[in-house]
Amino acid sequence: MLRHLIIRLSLLLAVTILSFGGVRPAIAAQDMTSGWTDEDFASVRLISAQTGLNGSDMLRLGLEFELQPDWKIYWRSAGDAGFPPQLDWTGSENLGDAQILWPAPHRFSIFGLETFGYKNHIILPIDVVIPDPRKDVSINLDVDYLVCSDICIPANANFKLDVPASVATGPDTGASTASNQAHQIEKFVSRVPLRGDDLPVSVTSITVDKASDQPVMRLGIKGLDKAGVSVDDILIESDGRAGFGTPSPVKSGSASANDIRYFDLAVFGLNNDQSLDSTDLTVTVIAGPLSVEQSVTVGTVNTADSTSPTATATMAEAEVMTGTSIWLIAVFALLGGLILNVMPCVLPVLSIKVMSVINVREQDIKQVRYGFLASAAGIVTSFWLIAAILVGIKLAGGSIGWGIQFQQPLFLTVMTIILALFALNMWGLFEINGPSELGNVANDAISNQENRGRHLSGHFLTGMFATLLATPCSAPFLGTAIGFALAGSIVDIFLIFTLLGIGLALPYLAIAIQPRVAHLLPKPGRWMNVVKGVLGLALVGTAVWLLGILSVQVGLGGAIAVGLGLVIGGLFVWARSRTQNLRPRFAFTGLALAGFLIALFAPGFAKPPSQTTSNQNAGILEWQAFAPETIGTLVAEGKTVLVDVTAEWCVTCQVNKKLVLETTEVANALRNDNIVLMQADWTRPDQKIADYLASYGRFGIPFNAVFGPGAPDGILLSELLRVDAVLGALQTAGGNTTSDIVRNTQ
Repeated sequence: MLRHLIIRLSLLLAVTILSFGGVRPAIAAQDMTSGWTDEDFASVRLISAQTGLNGSDMLRLGLEFELQPDWKIYWRSAGDAGFPPQLDWTGSENLGDAQILWPAPHRFSIFGLETFGYKNHIILPIDVVIPDPRKDVSINLDVDYLVCSDICIPANANFKLDVPASVATGPDTGASTASNQAHQIEKFVSRVPLRGDDLPVSVTSITVDKASDQPVMRLGIKGLDKAGVSVDDILIESDGRAGFGTPSPVKSGSASANDIRYFDLAVFGLNNDQSLDSTDLTVTVIAGPLSVEQSVTVGTVNTADSTSPTATATMAEAEVMTGTSIWLIAVFALLGGLILNVMPCVLPVLSIKVMSVINVREQDIKQVRYGFLASAAGIVTSFWLIAAILVGIKLAGGSIGWGIQFQQPLFLTVMTIILALFALNMWGLFEINGPSELGNVANDAISNQENRGRHLSGHFLTGMFATLLATPCSAPFLGTAIGFALAGSIVDIFLIFTLLGIGLALPYLAIAIQPRVAHLLPKPGRWMNVVKGVLGLALVGTAVWLLGILSVQVGLGGAIAVGLGLVIGGLFVWARSRTQNLRPRFAFTGLALAGFLIALFAPGFAKPPSQTTSNQNAGILEWQAFAPETIGTLVAEGKTVLVDVTAEWCVTCQVNKKLVLETTEVANALRNDNIVLMQADWTRPDQKIADYLASYGRFGIPFNAVFGPGAPDGILLSELLRVDAVLGALQTAGGNTTSDIVRNTQ
């Protein structure tokens, strides 16, 4: 029976998704590490992101700590106790100034003391200047660090590491200057607070009130709503002896209207005659995956942006404000999940949905209800599974986003195999039969369970499969809800993803409430064979589409190998269906299984493209490479910039391109010399793109934004583009320069 195969494949699929790293072809990178120095409470080593200098005058290193449970080391400003790691490079050769890039820390509160640092696993990235890139680097590093749990223990470690001036690289050698440790170091670089101008979140005012017994510092922070994040912590560093408490939100009706929110922090350690006015401070704001660092002066107020509130919110008031926001996002999540049912990405699973309705035509009311309830449960369970995986990746420091499983070759391969098996079953070629007596016993047992309404695994797994295949799509309200969830806590993620699942499952729940609707369908007959044939072709088309995405991940050769394996498996399944003799059927079954195994393991032996396949030269528009750091300069030159983050697996992105961006009206406007088209291809994992999306509180695509003299901070467009919305954004962002161009195209 097909359902038995589905169960086995679902187990394989679960393993695939839980791995989520996919099967990646081996790259000829090297380990660049000093080896571990082990203590009872910690293991430490020095690692390098580069296997050789190859002309670079900078070298990125990492000081990696593996701490035992409940032990911690300290941030650059330890707080009320402790001290950060101290580095001594004496004895090193061809090594200049070294700077530690400090990732955002955690706050530890115990016995009234506030300290800041890291637990479990941490890599401190270190950028080192190389005086002469033509010479080898010899590193001799002595590290003094303090590690604390119930007690504190000072420790020391010494590391030696040599980095050659040059290594052979290129297609012929398959080698790269990036070491096996480069990706791990960059994961922690992404946690380093952002600095500079035009930060997505910024401090607009900072004042201190000493009128009461307990001095209070009040900070105005702008951009939280726009970035879709909420403050987790605010850390204050000063040259004085003052200490600062945890931030508490301040109630203000006008604050959120200006996208400015206020927070109070208690100030400790000030003498009666001591003042913080005009004191220079370093403020680090930690808001989910986003953190920023600014140098500010106490007493400064940006009057153009702030309307300072006077009333401090109680904890109950703060909870009400948060609750209101969560309820609004909850409504968005339900609507987003419901709208997802009519999005283009759901078309590939139409075959499964149609056949599930047709097959229940002859069942009684109770079986119909139980079947659709099981499908709805499968949908919600899939969303829980996705949420759990994203939480795991987030806790591990990885990049998370909606639909990013389509960046993984193993996930794509398994989904393609499952689609092929569904198509073969739809055509009547695939079934599992044993000896007649055993088969009759099994069928009788299953039929007995079905009559009792207990054997619902097929409906449940169909709901799970439909959800997983529908995730490369976005929809109105969906992006807002997911952005809120992924930037929030673990509870937020599971709450929002549960509501998204319920929204997607609402049509199934509606039929479960009124199961007699299924009996309005025509009775099964020969017409079903035609329907099954057409729907089987739709599934094959979806499999081909997934192979196209897979070719971007592992190369055209790997995708062709997967396709050939599926064709071989399908041919032997067809041959098996043409004979009734037990021995040939057994042989054909083994050969078909071999074909599917070839398809499963082929990506592991494929050589991926040297770089991510780009859409920049595809279609009728000419796109530039993604370089967000140049947007400010282009806008200053009077240019209008349209940013498009897309991917081959993003169905909504392709629909936006065909139905909006490449229409005559919009394309003519975009071809103007004053407009710069910048495209980021997220088909394969790219930390730069993931960080860019996170800076706007977005964790999925499509993402489109327009920047220009009239909108230097950017105008974010909806997930589903409209012609008038794109032209309107171009006109607003471009000011007078672009207005005439847009009018001429209309």
